[in-house]
Amino acid sequence: MAALLKKLRRCTRAAYRICTDLGSERNVFDRPAGLETPTGTITWNPELRSELEHGCDGDAGKSVLRDPTASLLHELVHVVQFCEGLNPGEHELEAVRIENIYRRAAGLCQRRGYGDDLLPTALVKTCTPDRCPCSAPSDPPDRSVLTPATAPPTQAGEAVSIGDALLRVNRPARPGD
Repeated sequence: MAALLKKLRRCTRAAYRICTDLGSERNVFDRPAGLETPTGTITWNPELRSELEHGCDGDAGKSVLRDPTASLLHELVHVVQFCEGLNPGEHELEAVRIENIYRRAAGLCQRRGYGDDLLPTALVKTCTPDRCPCSAPSDPPDRSVLTPATAPPTQAGEAVSIGDALLRVNRPARPGD
């Protein structure tokens, strides 16, 4: 995560913004399109919890659901890919791989792939509350920065900190804002 944020901070190819849209049915990074000062946009619905996949860690009765932090991280990976001169649409599995690192650390079900494209089996690690073959911290990650229910309300355009990176979030006004 730290390496990703470092790359994001050093991006000189384009600027980007994060716009929350509580009506959006998916989270997406729209790449800049040939502007003098290109700006890409992540459309992020922090309340989106829809199903991504059937089956979770071998349990066919559970589903892999969207998670706000995991979804935003996935889209930030695409921003970095674009900054590095890559076409993010051709690197979905890399974004899922990095998203799964967060999902394991947060105790969430991992994704097995993106659409019909599956991750190599070696990249999907089964974790239980007692055991995880990765070196995850014993304390759950601090998700308060990106969890709308626990984060203090922000005004449209207010900066939000993630680690030592600063993001500008355009959020529609909520009742009571």
